[in-house]
Amino acid sequence: MPDYHHHHHHHHWREKDSYAYRAGQPGPGPNFHRLRRNTRRGKIAGVCAGFAEYFGWNLKWVRVLMILATIFFFPMPAIIYLIAAVFMKPDTDLPPQTEFRDPETERFWRTFSTRPKATFSELKHRFRALDMRIADLEHAVTSSEYGLRKAFHDLERGA
Repeated sequence: MPDYHHHHHHHHWREKDSYAYRAGQPGPGPNFHRLRRNTRRGKIAGVCAGFAEYFGWNLKWVRVLMILATIFFFPMPAIIYLIAAVFMKPDTDLPPQTEFRDPETERFWRTFSTRPKATFSELKHRFRALDMRIADLEHAVTSSEYGLRKAFHDLERGA
């Protein structure tokens, strides 16, 4: 007989390295989406790659734009690049797990970093919808009809 009460995917919060276990402690949270120099994909210092990764832009076009800006507006883009290279943290000091669990989680954190008001609004609507569903469940479970249906169901099963 299958075990209907086993939900393996809901127990990850009990693991000692999970965010729920470390909540409130200093250190990185579940959001790995930070503006950093991407030294793995970078050609010089990883500044263009870092901006492309952070904003979800195509790296090739960021580099082309940077080259054109440097040609037409020299020396300002070069100076800005050097300042960014000095002040942006490299991605080498990130914890080992820097990938998001799934695309939905990545989309949430990217939106949270770039548009927090939109993310807050989306969360508010989701929680409101969940609250309405819970209220419907509470109403169904506490109604007298629920007890009657459960009794009939138990009789049908022979309990």
